Amino acid sequence: LSTSLKVVPAGTFGDVLTTARELAQPGDAVLLSPACSSYDMFRNYEERGDRFRAAVEAL
Repeated sequence: LSTSLKVVPAGTFGDVLTTARELAQPGDAVLLSPACSSYDMFRNYEERGDRFRAAVEAL
């Protein structure tokens, strides 16, 4: 997979979106794949997804 996918670590949703915007081309898919749980930041995976979706829609 490392030859066909670009994996970019990021610390915040803002970092994720900035990097995705810089790297993505029309027709690309951008996958959010947290490397660990985020229970200290969100109530659950649904809240995390909702926050990510809202950040993307705000672009």
